[in-house]
Amino acid sequence: MGLLPELVALSKEWLGFVDDPNPVSEDDLLRLEAILDKLSVLRYELGPIVGLKFEDGNTDPPRGDQSEMRDRISKRFPMLGFYHIPETVTTDFSRTGVMLGDAIDDILDITRELSDVVWLMEQERPIKACWDFGFGYDHHWRYHLRSLLWYLEMRRFEAP
Repeated sequence: MGLLPELVALSKEWLGFVDDPNPVSEDDLLRLEAILDKLSVLRYELGPIVGLKFEDGNTDPPRGDQSEMRDRISKRFPMLGFYHIPETVTTDFSRTGVMLGDAIDDILDITRELSDVVWLMEQERPIKACWDFGFGYDHHWRYHLRSLLWYLEMRRFEAP
């Protein structure tokens, strides 16, 4: 629980960065990568969520209009879009395929999860906020985060 201030500050930093109405520059994408890295490190510093008593509140965080959010994020990150990523990473090369990733969807999903964390903290539900952050990362948005980081890294070296 000692990481709550950092969790809230980093979640708000993400939301502020994503919600800025101005389109990002290529240089801003390095800041995006840095925030993603910090989120990943923070998850591991938080430790296991098994020890946290799950709080099941009566009220769930509000959900905004997904299509409006996607449109806003698309305008903020006009140079990002679809990318390909290995279906599996394995030593059995006969089993690998290619999947289609979507950077805007990655950012949208992470944004939704971190919006919930901030909302829960504003509702004075810190244990639930930590639990949601840890569980959401472990079971959902870690994949989005890592895929997005890989995409951002690789596009720097892509031929124009």
